[in-house]
Amino acid sequence: MRVSESMKPEFDDIRAYQDHEVNDMLMSLLKDSEFLQFIAVQKFPRLQRFFPAFIQYRVRKALQSQFQQVHSVQSMQNKLAPFIESMMTKTVTQFNVTGLENLKKDTAYVFMSNHRDIAMDPMLVNYALLNAGLHTCKIAIGDNLIERPFVNKLMRLNKSFVVRRKLEGRREKLEAVNHLSNYIHHSLKSNQSIWIAQKEGRAKDGKDVTDKAVLKMLHMAGRKLGWEFTESMNFLNLVPVTISYEWDPCDTDKANELDAIKQHGQYEKSQDEDFRSIVKGINGHKGQVSIHFSKPLSMESSVPEQWSQAVDNSIHNNYHIYDNNMEAMDILNSSNPEEALNNSLWVKKYAVLSEFALKQIINTYAQPVILKKASQSL
Repeated sequence: MRVSESMKPEFDDIRAYQDHEVNDMLMSLLKDSEFLQFIAVQKFPRLQRFFPAFIQYRVRKALQSQFQQVHSVQSMQNKLAPFIESMMTKTVTQFNVTGLENLKKDTAYVFMSNHRDIAMDPMLVNYALLNAGLHTCKIAIGDNLIERPFVNKLMRLNKSFVVRRKLEGRREKLEAVNHLSNYIHHSLKSNQSIWIAQKEGRAKDGKDVTDKAVLKMLHMAGRKLGWEFTESMNFLNLVPVTISYEWDPCDTDKANELDAIKQHGQYEKSQDEDFRSIVKGINGHKGQVSIHFSKPLSMESSVPEQWSQAVDNSIHNNYHIYDNNMEAMDILNSSNPEEALNNSLWVKKYAVLSEFALKQIINTYAQPVILKKASQSL
């Protein structure tokens, strides 16, 4: 018999919300003025400026009628689907999904993808699964992204669970990693899939590389059972997922961050910067987007580096290469890259950037071509 999550109270500090909690949590959001203001600004930006109290009242009444009918995670995701479709219509010109034939309907997987956008990566994976009639997955999300109470509730209502990163002591960190690994194993045994990024944080330079520490974390629960590393990996049903965006709404922010690190040796995030990146990533133009689900990895190897390399190879081999990726690569391959860049439309598109940040943009958009070519030559 599979143990339901409600019988595991030790996970209460990090787990996603359960069906019986959904309606209460939704109703509590109606009392959160910060949440109501956020929705009002997104839906009625101009009216919110002039009539904030009235607009927030209308938002509360409209949401109340919607929330009253929602009593499970599935019904909430069904309610969210039209909003995601509307966002996709506005920000995505074409959405392609391949590899779904590699998945079985009643099997739990760990979907490990490259990480370019905080919210959109797991959102698009779940959107693709939902449209295919498959179960959506739980989402690993860092505690730095849920500092606002209403964001915390929204994320955990939408199958997100918390990865605790704001810990200082070595013992605390080890306990948190063990706890996380146990939770993921428990979810899989309960037939619930997981989405997790291949490394902590977005690949701001476009270099999608799997951190073997993530794989070691996933193995910790198995190791306590006496499993070899390969046994853990095969239990996880590890599915590499490649997400390819034609355009990244946060590309200039990432380039400026890397520029600041180059110039000053560090970068200090402003307050709510991660939250603003979430909003920008959702609302910004993405052009074409492609997702590929690879076959679950299976190897007779207990070497973490070989598994991380296998994830990388799968992700890199399945990039969808867009025209702008090839244009960026052509600039890098030019006999005079500076001249080629100065004569390109990229200069006009990114006129506000410093010279280094602009070159970083070109390098970032060229990375899928570079990494795919390197992977195919192995």
